[in-house]
Amino acid sequence: MKSPLKSNIHFNCLYELKKILKPKDKISSFFLRDGVIETSLSDYGCMLISHTNKIPIFELWSAILQDSYNLAQGIEIILPIIDEEQFMVFQESWFMNPNLRSRNVLFYILLMCSDSGYASIGKMNKERLAPTLISKLKNYKVNNFFPSFDDCNYQLESLSTAKETDYVLLPIGDYSLNLFEAGKNKGPEMYTFNHKEIHARVKDLDKKCILLYKNHPALFNLYKSFNIKMVDKYGRLSSDKESCEDLIITNFWTCLIRTNDKNQLFIG
Repeated sequence: MKSPLKSNIHFNCLYELKKILKPKDKISSFFLRDGVIETSLSDYGCMLISHTNKIPIFELWSAILQDSYNLAQGIEIILPIIDEEQFMVFQESWFMNPNLRSRNVLFYILLMCSDSGYASIGKMNKERLAPTLISKLKNYKVNNFFPSFDDCNYQLESLSTAKETDYVLLPIGDYSLNLFEAGKNKGPEMYTFNHKEIHARVKDLDKKCILLYKNHPALFNLYKSFNIKMVDKYGRLSSDKESCEDLIITNFWTCLIRTNDKNQLFIG
């Protein structure tokens, strides 16, 4: 079932990603956020263990999967009475609320109503959270999707836990230099990515790894020894480095070989 959370990073590469995978593959994904990619792959038939070291993200997903009706009821009560001033106050304090249900309700509202796609920053736009989304949340069910909390300071520290898995999936999103992130406010739900360290970890990883990035010219040099598939805004493979939207980067190679009257995918 489609994720009940909105993505602040829209990937167009899901169709091409599914060509690499097959149903029943076990995938360990990291940097869990909105779960859009992860739940789509679970609907495809893959088994997803989705890791996060962000307690609020794990708590919210646990509430969604275990008692979405109760969560939705709380949202229906609180959403109508929040104004712009209260919204800004909650952005600075929601994660300190001692009540777990209230904390999850506030997190969901802030996340869905912020024009930034993040709970802790952005301006309020209640139109982003339509009543139909809350109604769908009440009966939300998804199979083969299991959030996992990693008690570590940096998410990549838990890569070693992905032992019995077919693939490691890292849906990173935007590439940005850390020096441009300095001084920016970051909430407890937001990740900081060190792209050179991610590359170093993946380079030495003894598992098949898939990274998902939005296009950036620096990535072609950083991952020059990797297999890079470019995907355009329509979800089709592209050969244009400048106009492609997404990059699927793998530490293994795939090829489509025709044998007799059918195509077979070989991964090496």
